[in-house]
Amino acid sequence: MTIFWVVLTAIVSIITVVSLITLLLSHCATTRHFRPSATPSMPDPVPRVSILKPVEGAGEETYEAFASFCRLDYPGQVEILVGTIRRDDAIVPIVERLRQNYPGQDIRLLFVEPRGANRKASIMEVLWREAKGDCLFFSDADVVVSPDYLQRLVPLLTQPGVGCLTCLPRGIDARTLGDKLIALHYDFNYLPQWMLAIHTTGIKWAIGHTMAVRKDVLRRLDGFKGWLNHLADDYELGYRVAQLGLKVMVPPYLIDCYMPRESIWAAFRRLQRWKRTMRRARGAAFLGSSLTYPVFWSALLVVLQPFAWWSWAALGCTLTIRLLLANWLQSHVRLPAWKESWRLLPMVDLIEGVTFVGAYTGNTIYWAGRRYVLAPDGTLTSLTKGSKHG
Repeated sequence: MTIFWVVLTAIVSIITVVSLITLLLSHCATTRHFRPSATPSMPDPVPRVSILKPVEGAGEETYEAFASFCRLDYPGQVEILVGTIRRDDAIVPIVERLRQNYPGQDIRLLFVEPRGANRKASIMEVLWREAKGDCLFFSDADVVVSPDYLQRLVPLLTQPGVGCLTCLPRGIDARTLGDKLIALHYDFNYLPQWMLAIHTTGIKWAIGHTMAVRKDVLRRLDGFKGWLNHLADDYELGYRVAQLGLKVMVPPYLIDCYMPRESIWAAFRRLQRWKRTMRRARGAAFLGSSLTYPVFWSALLVVLQPFAWWSWAALGCTLTIRLLLANWLQSHVRLPAWKESWRLLPMVDLIEGVTFVGAYTGNTIYWAGRRYVLAPDGTLTSLTKGSKHG
């Protein structure tokens, strides 16, 4: 065995141990974050709220997801603005159906001309300027909420010093292998990573499942004009709000999201897109996420030392600890498909490690059926033929 191989084995061994410690700390941070706490009282007067839904296309659960926003129990005025680009988009008949079934709701559909490579940001830029509410709640098309959604979040958003509020997702209705992998990623990798960041460095970014911001704050940023060509529109919103000296809050409230019907390859590409996005958004700090994948590092240790009993023992111990911690975390997450999908968690961890490496080995991403090149500054260039903003 060469000196290089010995040194490499030692490095991977150390990373594996540090990753296990980091994993334990992140789960402890999650438990701390989800401790019961009192919700502030609703402000008086109750602010008007705008629900803003940028969307292209629709799935079999889209109607039910949107309908959940029509059933909100909120004492103030609520409007729902849906924005899309094409007049023949599948969301159009769904909006018409919502209007028929919920005639008392203020629901508007807007058609938007793309203004940059990020089509979603283009839609959001129009939606917020058309909104009449004081509190703006952006959310993805797959989000389904409980009736108390606004009652829980509006009092937090209107606290002094809070500029943005964002909620983490819980994957529901996962049926395919790809769906289950993404759901496990959300709640047993992504969630602990965020919790650890909250209780160490703090959060200065947002996520699109729910991004809530006061209209006066977004007006100070001049909306989304500054990042219409950036991939990470949600990250940019949170980051720029933090630059104003305001807090980005993550409440202990998971948002249910319908899982798309996708293959394992599609799920892999989705994870790769997220990793490459975060690498460019967070810069050198992204390296720290490598310490949250102990199963990947212990598996690499077996590759380096396939005939050593201790490498296999390390992998076995890592898997055991990983699954025990995940089962503990399930008491907070309550992932519906846990009993059917927990065995897939090691596979998720391996894919997470591979896509982490892939964040440094390529700059091509796939998003909403389109192919893009991601520049070092996070801006997009479309490689899809016929794209107006290529």
